[in-house]
Amino acid sequence: MKVKSVLLSFLIVCLVLSLSFSSYALPVNVTLQEKAEFLETLRILVGTNGDFRLNEKLTRAEAATFAVRVLGQEYHVLLNAETYKKASAKFPDVETNLWYAPYVGYCTQMGILSGDTTGNYKPYEYITEKAFIKIILGTLGYEMNTDYTWPNIYKKAYEVGLVTDLAYIAKVDDNTDFKRSDAINIIYNALTLKEKTTGRELFHRLIDAEVITKAEAVKLGFIEDAVETEIEEIIVFDQETVSVVFNEPVKSIDDIYIYKAVDEDQELVFEIEDTGENFILLKTKKHAPGVEYTIEIQGIKDADGNVKDVLYGAFIGAVPDKVESDFFRLQKIEPVNGKSVKLYFTHPVNINSENSLYYTIYDDYNDKFAEGSKDQLLARVVASEDNCVLLSLKAGSFEEDSVYNVVISGDMTSAYGVKLNDGMNDEMSFKAIAGESDYFRLEAVFAYDRETLLLSFNKEVNPFLAQQVYNFYLTDENNKPIKIEQVAIESQGPNTGTVLYLNIEGKFVKNALHYLTINNLNDVTRQEYITEMTYSFKADYSFSDSFDIQDVDAKDRQTVEVYFTNIPDANSAANESYYFARSRRSGDKVYPVRALYDPAIHPYKVVLYFNEGDLTANREYEINVSYMFKDYLGNEIGKNIYDYFTASSEAKTGPSIVEAVPISTDAVKLEFDKELAFNQNNLSPSNYTLEYSYSGMNIRKVPLSVLYVNARTLVLKFDKLEYKVPYTLKFTSIVDYTGTSFKVTGDGRNYVEFQLKENQ
Repeated sequence: MKVKSVLLSFLIVCLVLSLSFSSYALPVNVTLQEKAEFLETLRILVGTNGDFRLNEKLTRAEAATFAVRVLGQEYHVLLNAETYKKASAKFPDVETNLWYAPYVGYCTQMGILSGDTTGNYKPYEYITEKAFIKIILGTLGYEMNTDYTWPNIYKKAYEVGLVTDLAYIAKVDDNTDFKRSDAINIIYNALTLKEKTTGRELFHRLIDAEVITKAEAVKLGFIEDAVETEIEEIIVFDQETVSVVFNEPVKSIDDIYIYKAVDEDQELVFEIEDTGENFILLKTKKHAPGVEYTIEIQGIKDADGNVKDVLYGAFIGAVPDKVESDFFRLQKIEPVNGKSVKLYFTHPVNINSENSLYYTIYDDYNDKFAEGSKDQLLARVVASEDNCVLLSLKAGSFEEDSVYNVVISGDMTSAYGVKLNDGMNDEMSFKAIAGESDYFRLEAVFAYDRETLLLSFNKEVNPFLAQQVYNFYLTDENNKPIKIEQVAIESQGPNTGTVLYLNIEGKFVKNALHYLTINNLNDVTRQEYITEMTYSFKADYSFSDSFDIQDVDAKDRQTVEVYFTNIPDANSAANESYYFARSRRSGDKVYPVRALYDPAIHPYKVVLYFNEGDLTANREYEINVSYMFKDYLGNEIGKNIYDYFTASSEAKTGPSIVEAVPISTDAVKLEFDKELAFNQNNLSPSNYTLEYSYSGMNIRKVPLSVLYVNARTLVLKFDKLEYKVPYTLKFTSIVDYTGTSFKVTGDGRNYVEFQLKENQ
């Protein structure tokens, strides 16, 4: 049973445009009794227990009463009875103290009634048909001797629609046996006829006088609502915001319910955030992504008072958008199987994110489903993606298609050293998928080349154990051990973290049988193990593509970038003794003083730094790499490799700050276009000064700490940064990777400006 969630009655403050209504003639094929009852509903006719004395004649006093009631003015007349009694004194035979006097007085003032030739009204005499028609024509704004004459009154009555019998066109003689039933027929017809002066149907007088409402007029059949209230559309803006748009202005609503389409007992809590002429904006609890909801709206009254009992609409719960932010935020969630989800963040993460105490999962009823604080969750950084954590249930599984909400503590910090959501909890929901968690296993083993064995697993491996050579044992077909010199983990592409390369001493015997034993290895979650499992393979290797130089780019007179066709061994890449440049004109060799390799910047690039004057501008050089250089599998390339470049004429300049981005309310990230040295100068807080104005005063402060993220990225931590304050960050000097100190950046400045903005 639904619990009433809201009682709503809102007024549209803006101007409501009038709607067009089309009139209908009232039903023709109705009985006289039904017409009488209809007029009773309109408070024109009064009966006793359904007896309307239809066969009795009508007095002239009663006729005046009918005229007042047809115009909806009975309440007005009774309220101003003394005034209208005086007006009735025009007729000598009207006793002003009797009940009918104010009715006669009102009709007299309105020009509806007139006396006989002697000046009397004769209230107690029975009215004739012509006299009654004259009164009703008067209520419609027609005047005798202007719009019609006494002899042709029947014809006029037929023309305007008071009577429908064709005989009235030629009828002349008055009907002195005029009954109440005849009067009812005429009044019934008159209600839907247009007044001469206003062009509106007579029944609108009853609406104007508030005898009936427009909504009641619609129900009674006087008018048709030209626009029946409907839900035009439901707009889902995000997981917490829904707008219901109607096809016409709406004045009020009684109740709204939102519940799951499959179970109306599962209501969605909401508040009315805003209303407009034809819409309501609802702020809800987070929708379950991909789940269908029903909106039930009861008692909708439009601007003209028409009431729609109930309207139904449906919408699909919004799938969370990928969050884009410079702050440390939960970016998106990807379900993996029935036990695990991947959590993606806007910053790189590290081992700090593996603290399970930070994580809690709630079910769709907002009950705790799994808590890291109760050792029910396991969190592991995904090696293949620097901004991803694999969150797994230690026991049980998610129910397929059910919705869960992951809440993460604001105490968790990113690899940049800032707190999640600026210290506030962050959360996001996901829809669970089916699928058992596959057990950790080796899927393929084969000779990658004559010196390398490739192992492919179905899950990411624990990088610590995977790179320990003693966790693997390799023999030939005669069980003779083969020494494993190095284990490398695939660090690029879709197989990152799931593929291992075992580099051996010597070479495999082509097409010979070999055996590999995995002594001890677990997956990245450290929950599943492969222990003392042996696999056989045939060394039917092909020759892999040779390691070579892809491109050489001279950035300035001292800096040369070398791009390789594959990932180099990190130690080889950073060993400057493995490189030299040789002039193609003189044959003279020059050696770099430094070599920088940072896979976080570019996994295929090495930057070589030369002394000033080593390279002559615009001269062609050969860059040469030693045969002892190794690829990332640990294989020596076996021969010197080389490529050519033309030395730049550009002088070396200091690193420029590409951007200064606030990444929390206490930290700013600096990105440089050139590599910086990891030295005391660059990492000293006193090297930097933050300046800003406050109430006309110039405020200066230094950062609390400086974090060297990589050769091109620094994070400066402050006590606090304020929103919408223009900041200027100055430095004393910046030291590049070669140790050269610069007082200004490459663009000639020693400062950068930034501002912390809302929703950053």
